[in-house]
Amino acid sequence: MSLALIALILLQTGPEAEGRGRPAYDDSSDSRADSTAAPSDSTAVSAPSGGARQPSPTGAMLRSAVLPGWGQLYNDRPLKGVILGSAELGLLAWLLVEHSLAQGARDEYRRTGDPFYEDEYELHSARRLDLIWYTSAAWLYGILDAYVDAHLYGFHRENSDFVREVGDPEGGSGDDSGVGAVVYIRF
Repeated sequence: MSLALIALILLQTGPEAEGRGRPAYDDSSDSRADSTAAPSDSTAVSAPSGGARQPSPTGAMLRSAVLPGWGQLYNDRPLKGVILGSAELGLLAWLLVEHSLAQGARDEYRRTGDPFYEDEYELHSARRLDLIWYTSAAWLYGILDAYVDAHLYGFHRENSDFVREVGDPEGGSGDDSGVGAVVYIRF
């Protein structure tokens, strides 16, 4: 399961919003350009118009650390932000409930000496410990996801602009560009 999460983190792509992405390399001003090369306007990749921002990876990471899902919203990934934020906050709420139940069972055991409350305390304490780990893992995943998404912001848009401007060497329409991966997990 952890391999799948790592693969998802590494292969995230940014949103496909119009006019987003980092400026790409423009070889039209290269002094070493060959006179037999194609005209520079057909091979140059220009920066997208519209002045769209490139989100700061550190800013996205810090936002996600402060409030679960905020870094994903900053990266223009609202669905992912709502899902991750809900998961993190839900785990935190469950952790607090288990903590309250463990404390209540401990107090009842001290008051009555009934072994039922001792068993209840041990059960809720074990769940609380597990939930501390799950909540921490979800929180760290959200932070790393926001950081990686900010780095990959505009990646798909930038590559599709390149294929559209330079042309597809295989004669395709250029709309099929992208990155793909397959993860095989054997148990």
